[in-house]
Amino acid sequence: MPIMAAYIGYIMTKEEIRAIFVEEATEVIEKLDIDIINYEEDPSNKELLNELFRGVHTLKGSANSFGFSRLGGFVHHFEDILDHYRAGEASVPVNAIDVFLNAVDVIKETLYLEVDDKDGLPENYDATLEAIKQLLSSKESESEETDEAIPMLDLAGEFGDMEEAPTVMEDSVKTPVASVGKSLYKLVLKFDTDIYHRGYDHGRFFQLLSEKGKILQSHWTLPPVPTMEAFDPEVNYWTEVELYLESAEDADSIEEIFLFVEPQEFSITLVSERVEEAKPEAKETVSKEPHRRKEDIVSEKLPEEQHRRKDDKRSFVKIDTQKLDELFDSVGEMVIAQNFVAENEEIRQLNSPQLTRTIENLSKITRLIQSRVMALRMVPVHDTFDKMKRVVRDASRKVNKEIEFQIDGEETEVDKTMVDSLSDPLIHIVRNAIDHGIEANAEDRLAAGKSAVGQVLLRAYHKGGNIAIEVRDDGRGINKEKVYAKALERGIISANDELSDQQIYGLIMQAGFSTADVISDISGRGVGLDVVRSSIEKLQGKVEIDSKVGEGSVFTILLPLTLAIIDGMIVESSGDMFIVPTLSVIESFIPTKDIIHTARGKGEFVDLRGEMIPIVRLNEVLQINDKHPEIHDSTLLCLESENGKFALLIDDLVGRQQVVIKPLGKALAKLEGISGGAIMGNGDIALILNIDSLFSGKN
Repeated sequence: MPIMAAYIGYIMTKEEIRAIFVEEATEVIEKLDIDIINYEEDPSNKELLNELFRGVHTLKGSANSFGFSRLGGFVHHFEDILDHYRAGEASVPVNAIDVFLNAVDVIKETLYLEVDDKDGLPENYDATLEAIKQLLSSKESESEETDEAIPMLDLAGEFGDMEEAPTVMEDSVKTPVASVGKSLYKLVLKFDTDIYHRGYDHGRFFQLLSEKGKILQSHWTLPPVPTMEAFDPEVNYWTEVELYLESAEDADSIEEIFLFVEPQEFSITLVSERVEEAKPEAKETVSKEPHRRKEDIVSEKLPEEQHRRKDDKRSFVKIDTQKLDELFDSVGEMVIAQNFVAENEEIRQLNSPQLTRTIENLSKITRLIQSRVMALRMVPVHDTFDKMKRVVRDASRKVNKEIEFQIDGEETEVDKTMVDSLSDPLIHIVRNAIDHGIEANAEDRLAAGKSAVGQVLLRAYHKGGNIAIEVRDDGRGINKEKVYAKALERGIISANDELSDQQIYGLIMQAGFSTADVISDISGRGVGLDVVRSSIEKLQGKVEIDSKVGEGSVFTILLPLTLAIIDGMIVESSGDMFIVPTLSVIESFIPTKDIIHTARGKGEFVDLRGEMIPIVRLNEVLQINDKHPEIHDSTLLCLESENGKFALLIDDLVGRQQVVIKPLGKALAKLEGISGGAIMGNGDIALILNIDSLFSGKN
């Protein structure tokens, strides 16, 4: 067992270690999918092939460490073909991409079987493995045809700046001399025979060592090799390697390379200390500046690169999400406590400038801590969006449609808990756009004046106080009449119901609802969009649908900023305090009589610089009381909602404050116009207004 795994074993249970492996392996597999699709789009990018190889190599080592032989064996063959393509000059054939993606699917299924201790193999295991072997055999046959033209391999070039190729260990070895400014180390590697099963090899260690300095000599001990029949390519036969390394690094830095191997498998000895260059005499015209390493000079030219390698290993740390939530809650309580201090009347009456400055400084520090803690929960939707590339590729091929897929706003940040729950709803919506939205025939699109290639756009952006994720297609659109008729047939609505276009479109998300004439492998069974609706509602969000026949459809997922702390405007209405999210506020003002207008049957409006904006009385919407105050004696708060602009009539604008959102509980979860509550600085409870539900847009 590697050193790190052995160390972890003292402080973690086997189940916990296994859970970490599954989590990390899942991340690697998801990245493989993305990298393969990106490579298909940019086949000249060799670095993506290297990334694929590194990911598969890591997965193989981890799988074998846990005794997952089925997974390790399959990944081993996948690694071989990737190694062939990344090392060669020939491009990857088109059919290989399909094999690669199928291989990732097999890896996913095999991992689940291994983790659950289930017997058997995935259905496509043998077929995919055979396809990999065929690619490998065709690659090897190409190599055999050109064997005569390939020169002798120079191992020194493979391992960096080695002056000599590895040689067989001799009885007498002449010790090399390190360059000025470098130390000389002697390393002896005695790896066990199972090193390959643990995901390591000599070449990798040599590459890492060459990054630390220059390998001056290497000498290899090779015992008698078994016959071809008995030879096992997964067994290490190099029992001992001795090498000399000159480096400006210290021994601890070099030893980090061997962190995950057993202590008895390597040794490091300092042969000679670093020797600095002698200073020139004063009469010489050369600079008296002491000798500097090349690495130092590069660091001066590129400051951002300085010590990057050393810092990278400390750049990220895995944290239990439960601990992060506890920290988040604690910061929320700190904000409440700070508000108590800032709003305390007894403290205010002290009239101490020094105390006031201290409280203001405390407030600044609290906001800084709050913003940094909130940032820990925020992650870009980039990875989730990238996963959709595979979905589009597979879906378009199944329905035989050519699709151009575009992504926009992938750097938009969303709460991590939301990101984890977004993948399934987006898969359903994207598949629906391809299967139902885009026309079946390119001829139909051309006849309609469109491109033969269907367009699907996935984008994310901020909308008011929400995060909007939009899936747009330029297909046939939703047949409103067909949806309405189907809903009548199933009894979902009655003939007397008056529904807007959006409400009719929303009927397609009812459980089991489908207008598809043909059931495909992708959709048509009426379950996909129902899953979307229920999943998004669990996130306190909603799905809006808009469509135009012949032009396409737009599915918009609106998610609240579910962070526990928001910036809000405190308003008063009928003696009660309410909080309006600052993101929704445009401006506030006290209106004059001449800009107030009333339209019969339409309500009240305010003329704001030539724009007629409907007025919503907060006390009437929330049914606080029956009072009808004069508008010109009140305050209007101009707000932006998903339904448009409106002016909220309140008694007074109290101020602005950061508040901690507290859930109202299941009994009040669906309270119209309210999204949560908050504890104010004086200990009172204030309700947080849901701006979108206050105004329907029908005024």
